[in-house]
Amino acid sequence: MSTVGEIIAVKAAQLQNAAVVGASQPISFPRELNRAVPVPVLSKSFSVATIEQLEEIERTQCYTSHSVLFHQGERPAGVFILKRGTVKLSMSSSKGRVVILRIAAPGEILGLSSLISGDPCIATAEALEECEVGYLDREAFLQFLFKNPEAAMIVAYQVCSNYKTACRQVSLLGLCRSASERLALFLLHWSTPRSFREGPPAWPGLTHEEISQIAGTTRETVTRTLMDFRKRGWASLVSSKLVIQDREAMEKLVA
Repeated sequence: MSTVGEIIAVKAAQLQNAAVVGASQPISFPRELNRAVPVPVLSKSFSVATIEQLEEIERTQCYTSHSVLFHQGERPAGVFILKRGTVKLSMSSSKGRVVILRIAAPGEILGLSSLISGDPCIATAEALEECEVGYLDREAFLQFLFKNPEAAMIVAYQVCSNYKTACRQVSLLGLCRSASERLALFLLHWSTPRSFREGPPAWPGLTHEEISQIAGTTRETVTRTLMDFRKRGWASLVSSKLVIQDREAMEKLVA
């Protein structure tokens, strides 16, 4: 019998091959940062029968703002299906430097890659606000995938999506020439609808320090650059709300 990891690897390869076949032009990486990366919302992607099976084995848990779901380096005991709220996933060095990998939204499965591979968690997951999750322990989740090819396919889709997000973050930190470009790309990404049927995602209420940990710069540089963008009439953060006033100018900056 194939392992869950083998099943998901096959599904992921099929998805990637399909994407390559359907692509008419190669991806231009810095421009690709402006595109949304869709993440499957479980309640919409699973059939009713599959959702009912999932609800039978999951435990609902609630976390307050700044609570930690799991720590970097821990062995995964299960996965967390984010139902409400936002969660930041970050990595830290022994010297205390922190890089935020991404902000997870409702519908995402947290701790997925580490649970499947059996490796320690590569990131720390911390709630940015009050969150509700469905928790499934490792054995229950793996058995659920074995019995539900539909679920395995959606999990494979998220693995591919997480990989694309990681590539985008590497590009953000390594290929952009200036902090202004990195910040502009980040703001453009968050102001882009995730699909044709949805508007831009809600601003997750990040502090300037947290934005700096995503853009690979300092808090002071973020504050100074945001002030510059506001003076130019390009973008602003007003009452914890992101407003893009001149998208064309910001896209020219990162072109």
